[in-house]
Amino acid sequence: MDKEELLRTISTAHRELAQLVERISDDRLRDPAMGDWKGKDVVAHLAWWHDHSVLVIEGLRAGRQPYDGTDPANTTDGFNERVHREHLDDRPDVTRVAFNQSFERLVAAIKPLTDDDLFGADRWPWLSEEALAETLLWDTSRHYEAHHEHLAPLAQNAPT
Repeated sequence: MDKEELLRTISTAHRELAQLVERISDDRLRDPAMGDWKGKDVVAHLAWWHDHSVLVIEGLRAGRQPYDGTDPANTTDGFNERVHREHLDDRPDVTRVAFNQSFERLVAAIKPLTDDDLFGADRWPWLSEEALAETLLWDTSRHYEAHHEHLAPLAQNAPT
């Protein structure tokens, strides 16, 4: 995989999920989707993870740790809980915009990166010998796959 293929992969996955989200009415986005999370909460969550990737890219490119990975608040569960709490009152239209705008910020952050920046397993010590592309895939296309099953039922009976 190279940068262009990575961008194609995540852009295609984003477009497909964005089309699904667009088929869900605002009322349905207020319905439960995953435990106590409503559809809009899942969309806000995905937007936050786009911005997580931007934060990681910007921190690494600036030569600093994006955040303290040893802080117990900075675990996946900690992030998810905090983001859910912070976005409980967001309207569905706000989460739709956030999902798309955060993805645009992510694409803009990826564009100046080289293939070595993205795929070099030893390029960024903060990533513990994992390629940056792995973080980007987990925060986008792989993440969308994990939440598709939570959002798809909300689009049922929606016009296609």
